[in-house]
Amino acid sequence: MAMREFSSLELHSLVEWKLLIIYKQRRDWPSKLHDLNEAATTTSLDSYALKFVMSSEGGPPLSLRPFPVADQKPKNLAEFIARVNAQPGGFRSITEDKLREELRNSEDPDAADDQDEEVSEAAGEADVAEKDPGVARMEVLKNIDIAGNAALLTLDSMSLLLSKQNPTQAGLTLSQQLRDMVGIGTLGADKLNDSNVTPAKTKDKESVAMGWTLLEINKTRDSSEEAASFLEKEINSESKYWEDIVGVKKAGWSISRVPQERHTLGVRFGFSEAAAEFKNNGLAPMRRGDDGSADLDFGRLGGVSEALVVTYEKDGKVIGRSTTRPSSDDESLEARVLEARNTIFSQELWHELTKESRSLAAYDVKPEGRKLACQIDETTKITLELLPLESCPSPEQDMPENGLAEKISMALHILLSYAHRYNELMRIRPIPPHISRSTRQQSYALLRPVLARTMYLKNVEESMQNMGLLVRTLQKAGIQSSFILRTMQTTASDPSSRGPNQLSASHTLVRNLLQTQDFTIELTIFPDVSLTIRGRSFSFPVTATYYYILLPASSPLLALCPPWSEGYPSVQALGDYLRTAIARVLTNHFVKVLPSLPPSTSDDDNATATVVESVHGTSIQGADNKTFDIGFVLERAGDAEQLILSVNNAAQSEDETKTWKWSVNGPSETTSAEQVIKTLIAEQAPS
Repeated sequence: MAMREFSSLELHSLVEWKLLIIYKQRRDWPSKLHDLNEAATTTSLDSYALKFVMSSEGGPPLSLRPFPVADQKPKNLAEFIARVNAQPGGFRSITEDKLREELRNSEDPDAADDQDEEVSEAAGEADVAEKDPGVARMEVLKNIDIAGNAALLTLDSMSLLLSKQNPTQAGLTLSQQLRDMVGIGTLGADKLNDSNVTPAKTKDKESVAMGWTLLEINKTRDSSEEAASFLEKEINSESKYWEDIVGVKKAGWSISRVPQERHTLGVRFGFSEAAAEFKNNGLAPMRRGDDGSADLDFGRLGGVSEALVVTYEKDGKVIGRSTTRPSSDDESLEARVLEARNTIFSQELWHELTKESRSLAAYDVKPEGRKLACQIDETTKITLELLPLESCPSPEQDMPENGLAEKISMALHILLSYAHRYNELMRIRPIPPHISRSTRQQSYALLRPVLARTMYLKNVEESMQNMGLLVRTLQKAGIQSSFILRTMQTTASDPSSRGPNQLSASHTLVRNLLQTQDFTIELTIFPDVSLTIRGRSFSFPVTATYYYILLPASSPLLALCPPWSEGYPSVQALGDYLRTAIARVLTNHFVKVLPSLPPSTSDDDNATATVVESVHGTSIQGADNKTFDIGFVLERAGDAEQLILSVNNAAQSEDETKTWKWSVNGPSETTSAEQVIKTLIAEQAPS
């Protein structure tokens, strides 16, 4: 096949790789048609390439030299020293012989090349002798010609085949020699076997494809509807769940992640200053239920709402019971969180009460099964018990001591809250470095203040009863006695008068209630004889009430019957002192106010007789003789305080001793004691 003319694109596709190998730094191609024809008809492409490169239309010839390399000699002395130091050994390895050898090599470079050739001579012996460059060149050119002819033949064949279908497009690539030789459209192609696809089959397949498409569309629609309904259900559930969460947050509860379940939200309803076992249980997860509502998981609390029940018993009968919170019908999450808070508080309170009861055995505080009993006296007992709300007895409004039981229950809850607040103050308050900061006190004082308060009220009541019986007995005997009870009222300070670092009013009130409680009784026996009884109730280190007698500086009791300075530990001991003191005061009073006795028969007609006190100070005797003895005795007979006046006459037998009694309950004399004594003194006068 004769050679044909090539366009620039065809020439580029044929000889591009050859030109790029030889002259890859050259990017421009022959532009003249005669140059292209010459390149196509030349048997040797190398001769054309060399001619094309050397004739670049006046431009400079292509330079095949390498890029210049910068001078590598040291620029100054410092760089020379640095290079020498960088070599192995540095200046220490430089010798005179080595320097002379390097100088010799620099003056005769051929000698250095000979040395390098000698070194590599052994490695080059095994190499094959180099091929002749002319032979290699001819082989390369031959392969190029073969590749070019194969490409041209393939192009002509494809162009002639396409000329039947699209002669215009195929004529652009078909060679002129082949066109003249065989013409256009002389080569064709056809299928060997006809297809078995008929229009009916095609339509059938289209129907099947349409059916499958409709089935998949229906399936996709059903899946979308299911997904939409599921998403709608999830949206409603999530909305309901988050509404509950937001409601809890707005109610003031703390929301956080559960430590062991980082994907779950929890609400903290416990107390930060509680014991460790209750502090860890103060966080409950809020899990989403099937209907979307938030379920509070407080399984750590036992899953049951509990409350502390206080029962007040008298003579074995329940006369008072504290009211418990009713089981709430409100199913909201806020109500359940509040119920969980109340439950954990009641559980901690019961735990602390049980722990404190171990140190109160001396005050008749002991466990009775699942209850905690506090024996106030022989007939009164307080019982504490932790019960589920469903098991709590129904409140009875007709019990007389329901208020007292409710006050005890409320006081226990307030004292535990005060203990939490005290722990917080001790934790945040700075202390000296030499004082160790304990985490919390060993046992809270919860039941002890209640016992101290109960003992205080009981002692005030007993003191009132004894003073009332004593004063009314003296009034029955015609002695104008009286008493006044004064108690201290604990009040909170004014919030406006407190500084920024002072305690709150509630904290101050509870703190004052835990201090020593005092009461005073001002007893007046005669207008010029009075005394003050101060009762002080202590909670620590022992729970007891002591009675102290305070006397004015001019009181005759300082000489007649001085009180014990350490105080009296009970009402009975105080009553013994008062009965003795009143008997001596009566004796001293009547000795002073009674007239002198008339003179008795004696040698001295001018002598007069007087009455004097006995040695014990509780009776009146004659000064000149011991023929009569008027004694004063205060005795307690049962529940009644009786004032008994007895008259003993030495001239009379014991059977003839006369006795006068004044009593509040029972038979009593109607004549006053002063009138009786005057009558007895008058009877002792000689006839």
